Amino acid sequence: MRGQSLWYPASESTPEHLIGEENPSENWDLASTSEVDRGWMRQRLQPLGPRILYTSAWAPFFFIASAIPLAFPGRTPDDQLVATSLFSASWFLLLLGFRKLQDGLPIPVEGLLKKFYPFDILLMLPAAIFFLLHILVDSRLGWLSFLLFAIAQYRTIQNLISVAGENSARWLLPINPEDYSEAVLNDGWMGVSTNFRNGTLARWEGALPEYTANLIGVTRGDSSFVAFTLMHRLGTIHDAFSDTFVSDLRFASLLSSPPLLIAGEAWPERFLATTDE
Repeated sequence: MRGQSLWYPASESTPEHLIGEENPSENWDLASTSEVDRGWMRQRLQPLGPRILYTSAWAPFFFIASAIPLAFPGRTPDDQLVATSLFSASWFLLLLGFRKLQDGLPIPVEGLLKKFYPFDILLMLPAAIFFLLHILVDSRLGWLSFLLFAIAQYRTIQNLISVAGENSARWLLPINPEDYSEAVLNDGWMGVSTNFRNGTLARWEGALPEYTANLIGVTRGDSSFVAFTLMHRLGTIHDAFSDTFVSDLRFASLLSSPPLLIAGEAWPERFLATTDE
């Protein structure tokens, strides 16, 4: 449940606590490996940062390299083709990093600019216009286009880093599938399925900034769980109980009480990490 040790190469084993992790309030029934065998437990997911480390690091290199054939023409077989290829590769790497961050489908949002997040379309559009004008009007406008694209790429990388900087985890509760119904949902949760199933069971009705909260039915072998997930609108799962959200009053109603009114079943021992791990 604490995650794989290979995710934390600086540690000899998986750490019991990560920077930023918080515990739910006393209203939540929490299970532990040594004392209480019923209640919710955090399941760490693969850290987000390493997923975009290489793509975000190499993208600026290819972007800067794309200007070299144009600044020093005549040194490649086709300066325009080489520059275009390097430029395209830099943005493809960011798109690849964005896709690697996603654990699910993006959440639909209103507003044209928000639909393109994390890409800074507000700067990319005028940059593209200046690129066309440098062909039709004055070639020097191409460098203004390059500058705007450079700023847009920097902001895009910062947006990706912001999303990837949060801990990734979901909270699980073992459950007897026959015990699940809409009647066991706590206030604020709207049922999607009347019976237990693998997939979405309920959604949080309240407004959350940039996020949506869901209850997901999960089955592993002969064990069934309800998973409480907090998903960013990019489709990335973040740990609901991290210092970012616990200290934000906009998430207070969501986190103050557990999603279900029942304490669930006892945890199967095979899913619990040993203390000497």
